[in-house]
Amino acid sequence: MKNRRVLEALKDRPLTVEGISERTGLPAMEVRRYLLRFAEQGKVESFEEDGKIYWKIKGKDELEEEFKYV
Repeated sequence: MKNRRVLEALKDRPLTVEGISERTGLPAMEVRRYLLRFAEQGKVESFEEDGKIYWKIKGKDELEEEFKYV
């Protein structure tokens, strides 16, 4: 599945949309669409560094884990 390739590309390190596109072979617009969907689901998050937007797999929040089953 194409969307899995986007997550696989982010396993090692944060990347820009262009970097993910290069690693996966998917068009940048398609990568953006997947990233926005994953962000809504809480799977990825973005941050800015040196004027570029990077994406990474979202780490688990300790409080979120603690109250997961409440």
